[in-house]
Amino acid sequence: MDSGSKVFAAFRALGFVSNDVPICVQSSQSNYFITSVIGRSFHIYNANKLNLLFVGTQQEESISCVCCHGAVVFTAAGKHVKSWRRGKEVRSYEGHTASVRLLLPFASHLISVDIDGHVRVWDIATGELYTEIAFEPSLFDVTALMHPSTYLNKVLFGSQQGEMQLWNIKTNKMIYSFRGWKSAVTALTQAPAVDTAAIGLQDGGILIHNLKMDVTLMRFQQDWGPVMCLSFRTDGEPILATGSSVGHIALWNLEKKRLSSVMLDAHNGRVVGMHYLQGQPMLVTNSSDNSIKVWVFDQTDGAARLLRFRSGHSAPPVCAQYHGPTGHMILTAGMDRSVRILSVIRDSMNRELSQGSVERHAKQAKLPVEELKLHPVTGLASELCKEGDWDNALTCHATSRVVRTWNVQNKAIGKHKLVGPSVPRDAVATCVSVTNCGNFGLAGYSTGHVHVFNMQSGLHRGSVGDPVAHDRSVCGVDIDNVNQRVLTLATDGCLKVWSFRRRQHLHTIQLEGNVFGFNFHRESCLLAVNMADSSCHMVDIDMRRVVRHFRKHTKRITNMCFSPDARWLITSSLDSTACVWDVPAGRLIDHFQVKSPITSLSMSPTGDFLATTHTDDLGVYLWSNKTLYSQVSLRPLPADYTPRHIDMPVTSVADDETESRHSVASDATAMDTNGASADDANDDDDDDVTTWKSPDQLSCDLVTLSTLPRSRWHNLVNLDTIRRRNKPKEPPKKPEAAPFFLPTVAGLETKFDLSAVQNHEDKDASRVISLAGLQPSTPFQEALKAGSTTGNYDAALSLLTAMGPSATDTEFRQLDLMAADADQDNQLLAAMFDFFVYVVKARQSFELVQAYLSLFLKLHGDTIAGSVPLSSAMERLLRVHRGVWQDLQHIFHQNLSMIAYMKSATV
Repeated sequence: MDSGSKVFAAFRALGFVSNDVPICVQSSQSNYFITSVIGRSFHIYNANKLNLLFVGTQQEESISCVCCHGAVVFTAAGKHVKSWRRGKEVRSYEGHTASVRLLLPFASHLISVDIDGHVRVWDIATGELYTEIAFEPSLFDVTALMHPSTYLNKVLFGSQQGEMQLWNIKTNKMIYSFRGWKSAVTALTQAPAVDTAAIGLQDGGILIHNLKMDVTLMRFQQDWGPVMCLSFRTDGEPILATGSSVGHIALWNLEKKRLSSVMLDAHNGRVVGMHYLQGQPMLVTNSSDNSIKVWVFDQTDGAARLLRFRSGHSAPPVCAQYHGPTGHMILTAGMDRSVRILSVIRDSMNRELSQGSVERHAKQAKLPVEELKLHPVTGLASELCKEGDWDNALTCHATSRVVRTWNVQNKAIGKHKLVGPSVPRDAVATCVSVTNCGNFGLAGYSTGHVHVFNMQSGLHRGSVGDPVAHDRSVCGVDIDNVNQRVLTLATDGCLKVWSFRRRQHLHTIQLEGNVFGFNFHRESCLLAVNMADSSCHMVDIDMRRVVRHFRKHTKRITNMCFSPDARWLITSSLDSTACVWDVPAGRLIDHFQVKSPITSLSMSPTGDFLATTHTDDLGVYLWSNKTLYSQVSLRPLPADYTPRHIDMPVTSVADDETESRHSVASDATAMDTNGASADDANDDDDDDVTTWKSPDQLSCDLVTLSTLPRSRWHNLVNLDTIRRRNKPKEPPKKPEAAPFFLPTVAGLETKFDLSAVQNHEDKDASRVISLAGLQPSTPFQEALKAGSTTGNYDAALSLLTAMGPSATDTEFRQLDLMAADADQDNQLLAAMFDFFVYVVKARQSFELVQAYLSLFLKLHGDTIAGSVPLSSAMERLLRVHRGVWQDLQHIFHQNLSMIAYMKSATV
């Protein structure tokens, strides 16, 4: 594992689907698989449901191109070309001296082209170099390549200069040169007809060219810039699809030689890849907007509709917040003007919250969809309470005074637009908050106004301050857990506390310096304030004063969040570092550096993961809390501690081999050539930490519960009932055959002779043998006898705790059998009372002993009541038990009284 952070470890990345590298489609029988590139890794999706099947191993550099051949995937990252099967590396093809930008599988060979013009042909099976072609980039810079169908050993190259060349790979000779069309060739694809290819040009030209005759059969012109990709429909319809750099897709009818239809705004970015599925009216496209879409052509006019898709943020997210107490969902908002909900468990549950009929209105107004979407989100707040009843989330947007409501359960925008009645038109909503009950929402504005709204009706319910809460812009607003106090913070450092019910000002805390915002932990009433001097001040709202000062970052703090128990405060800065502060001690316990500055932080409600977003990054990253599953030293870091870099999470968890390799590499780079550093000394301290073991009994005034599961002792008294309930019903017995002539007894009255039946019953009853006195002593009984002599019953207690419920019940029942002989004078039952007195005084396994005592009194209550010595022993046990319980009851009453006092209205 990476050792850059003491507390957090890279877990996984969310929200990545595709980038600007064209996808490739491979088929297996009736199934199709889509391979898309994600930075330094790749994803393989099933085209039927777009569910993620495999994730490739992280590579050293970003992947520049990808292609498929059968079940094998080829990738080029920098100058390294590798083959993969089911996400695992198969072979590497080394030899390029520059970055590879084009790949083409060619029968049993693989063709790769780098930016220096070197073309290498590899043998796929062995990885050996088959042949090599060298082009001069200034004369012929290869930008596209294609294998013409039925052209044996032939490859067609397109260039930046507009020319094309047909080469024989086997003889390594150029066969023919096409003069070109004075524009760079951007895309090449084979047509369903032999000797024909489609050519896309930089100037938007689309050519259907006969390679054998060197004749252009037809030409189209795309008005949206260069042609990014091409694909022919193969289900019988003469349609050619082309992708543009602005996100539009054009469908050209080759029979009528004209434009058939246009798919406007099919993507929010340039369409970089498209493939028609073989023999199906379905088109798969990907774009630089981080999406993959599957279109089906089933409309009467031949147009396409979106069948299924998977997408993420097309611009970096700026807000990320956990939604709900389970920590399974994350709400995000990005610069792409969208609000999304991400699942940390299943990527297929990721959705974008709908903003209404934006696409329909955009078509009517002939405007891009992005222009009709809401402005980028600058503030986000949500609560799970009342989610099924009405809207439960609020967002404020850049350059807008309108606060919008959202329904997270319905994954759609709400029906309310919240605007304060006294807010000027040029004002901007800067911060929002939702009460813990989900009934009210608060909004702060750049003009100093703070307004309260009803979440159900959207009506205005008053304002804080008369007429404004602050003279400066409000940068933070929140409310406590019980809706008593409202907190507002202005950019000049003025923190005010208001009564939520009466809207009256309670008190003011003036901070030194300007501020950018705050983070409020409602359960502990601790407020972390982001100061303009790159420091963080912590305010205790109950004590009405600043209680902590945290300073470590060298640049402005971007975001802050508390751990669920408020023991940690996590801060991030523009210096690409994050700090973890121990709030009670006021010391820094962790400091690490990431590749780009963190823009948003959110700790899960269960404390197991930290979610982060970063500048110029489309993903949401999860970091696991190592203190939950390993021994971590939380000693304060020295003042001169230098943060170490930590690798970013990937879309899958690395296996043990990968983790070991990364760990070795990380440790090697962390070493200082001049000697041991402070970091190494701190690591040595971590190794010296010994695991603390809790004693068996913390205090003689307390009781200790057992570690046995509840099922081992909770139903001991009810075992008879459970057995009767679970006893299977006996199958019906066949009646005995009656004799033809029933025997009768001589006499005046007719009576049947039943003596044979009675003798049969007596014979069966006589078989019952009493085993009293023949039962041998069990190990538990021997331990009881030994305890009576030594006064130590720990061995007997250990034997009981190792037994199951049925074995314990049987053991207790055998005590009565052994005590049936009067000569023993009920020694075992008396020893049991001594045993209970011993364990009750020890105050260990308290609930387990109570269950054993209940079972013992239920089974042997009659015997104890009829014996004077046993009754006396039971009275002694009662006195001991009552004394222990009275001590506990006194402690319980003290705590209940303290809680009632703290919850009273006078405090």
